[in-house]
Amino acid sequence: MVIGVTGGTGSGKSTLCNFARELGFFIIDADKIGHEILLSGKPAYNKAVKCFGEQILSPNSEIDRKKLGRIVFSNKGKLMLLNEITHKEIASEVDSLIKSCNNEKIILDAAVLFESGMDRICDYTIAVIAPKDDRLKRVMLRDMADENSVLARMQSQNDDVYYTNKADATIVNDGDLKDLYKKMAKVLAEVGCDKD
Repeated sequence: MVIGVTGGTGSGKSTLCNFARELGFFIIDADKIGHEILLSGKPAYNKAVKCFGEQILSPNSEIDRKKLGRIVFSNKGKLMLLNEITHKEIASEVDSLIKSCNNEKIILDAAVLFESGMDRICDYTIAVIAPKDDRLKRVMLRDMADENSVLARMQSQNDDVYYTNKADATIVNDGDLKDLYKKMAKVLAEVGCDKD
């Protein structure tokens, strides 16, 4: 079974996925794949540099994700261009990982699960939502980013209603870790994935 976990930045997706890993799930991190496909020598790297210019490069000629983020998270059109470059490649890599995985319990951690069409390879989808202030604080701390850049990233993503309307289940991350894990365990039990 492939379960897609989605939601906005800072909602708690990765925390839930780490919990699921402890329960024996194989985790596919679409964001990590998104970073890897933008490394030099990869097809998406050349397309991104051609599209956004050498201004997105670091001194070692790799794509500087903060520079790229400043461009795309402040301009919907440019974000759409980046998505056109990356989504298909991410989905292809995810599909390969699923096909080669020996584990019958897989979780796909993907902020852009629905936007990229990767929800079609999932048997079940879970939206993780959290209060905006909590998300803002988490991302600022996690990424050591300033408030304005985090807010720009959050505003470039869909709102909670988008995720909850599309997902099979919703987990509201508004308590402590114990509460979050309890909610995830309940959802996994409902779909029959709480046992080996």
